[in-house]
Amino acid sequence: MDSPRKTSLLLHRPHLHDLPAIPPLPGGYVLRSFTGADDLADLSTTLSEAFNDPWPPERVRTELTEAPDVKAVYVVAWQGKPVATASSRYLPERFPHSGYVHWVGTHSLHARKGLSAALMAQVLQDFVERGYKDAVLETEDFRLPALRLYLKTGFLPVYEVRGEDHRKRWSAIFKALL
Repeated sequence: MDSPRKTSLLLHRPHLHDLPAIPPLPGGYVLRSFTGADDLADLSTTLSEAFNDPWPPERVRTELTEAPDVKAVYVVAWQGKPVATASSRYLPERFPHSGYVHWVGTHSLHARKGLSAALMAQVLQDFVERGYKDAVLETEDFRLPALRLYLKTGFLPVYEVRGEDHRKRWSAIFKALL
């Protein structure tokens, strides 16, 4: 029997050169910053659906929009309402000089339209503007569409994380992606 997973997967983009351009979005979608109270309920719905986990407004505030380590929250809006999100985070104690890509998610009704790719490009540009040297993110094995995007965006697997060897996990992911 497999032992329970103790740590998330870690990916690292070793530099912030040659960043992807923000791709054009389909008609009706707009990439913008989170605007506060007007976006809160819709962001709550989007995160809950994207991660299959309850994200009541209070959790959105404490873990995302008002968290001191979150520097910017970006959304893609449809008809004025957030349907996808990604954020810029800074954790200097764990990742000095690195931007941390945080909570990238898209509501399933708006998936596979390039929204996350636009958000990723925006967050990486945010890191450049903040003077970070590189980028990191953490995710889970089952998030295959997200992993495909991260790899395509220049992130590389980190095979040892907090003393855990992730080579077998990455091998299984690469098989699934192929």
